[in-house]
Parts: sequence; C-alpha cells; structure tokens
Amino acid sequence: MKKLIVLSLTLFLTVGLFAQGPFTGFFKPSSELEITSLTLKADGAEREWYFRPTVSVTAYRYDYIKEEKTFVGSSFNGFGVGISYEHYTKNANGEPVKNFGFNALAMFDVTQNEGIGIAGTVEILGFASFGPGYDLTNKNFFLLANATWTF
Repeated sequence: MKKLIVLSLTLFLTVGLFAQGPFTGFFKPSSELEITSLTLKADGAEREWYFRPTVSVTAYRYDYIKEEKTFVGSSFNGFGVGISYEHYTKNANGEPVKNFGFNALAMFDVTQNEGIGIAGTVEILGFASFGPGYDLTNKNFFLLANATWTF
C-alpha cells in the first residue's frame, strides 16, 4: 500500500511540474488538441508529444511463477487506468493522430486472484500495447498484451 501511495504522489508531482506543456488539453478529446509548437521534420511532417488519460483491457497476461520458473498465461483477466505519453502527428486533413506512446498503468485483476498491480507498456498501432508489470497483491512479475484507449 505504501508503494502505491508513493507512486501516486510521484505522478501528481509530475502533473504539476509539466502542467503548462505536454499536459495542455489533458481533459479534451484528442481530436481537439491544438498542435501549435510542432517539430517540423525533413519530410514535412509535424509531430508533438502529449500526456493523455488512458484505459486498458488485458488481452493476455503471462504471470511468472517463481517456484516453477515459468510463465503461465491467462486471457481477459483485468483492466487498467493510468496516464500515457503519446506521439501525435497531423494527418492529411490537419487533424492530430496518435501513432505510438508509453503508458503507466494501475492494473486491477478481476479473476479469483483479485489484486492490484502496476505496469509500464509501449503502445503501437494506435491501440495495441505490450510491457512488463508487477502484481503488488500476489507479489509476482507479469508480462501484458493490452488493448489501450486514450481519451
């Protein structure tokens, strides 16, 4: 429980420090992001990073079992909420489009082994994310394959 409180406080301090930059429009839909200070690349594309609220559903989870020194898989066993740091570009219509990002999630297990954990994932293709995590309740390491939605 102490680790969760320390993690939460750290995230909230980060929000305060970066409130004027990549947190601009945090509670707006991503379609309304005002991409103004973009980095113009040699290919003419414009890109920018933003923090966004994120929700994920675990498609597949591999729990590491210490005694057996092996991974055991289970599907659709949890969900997560958190924050993501995402890379946006403008499409041909000038609208912001997310192409990849990084997520910090609090994971909630909804099976018989109910518990809470933390995870860090990399998001690709606009919704698929993969990464490691740690179950704080059952004290074990896991790997995730998630579907992620950013608001």
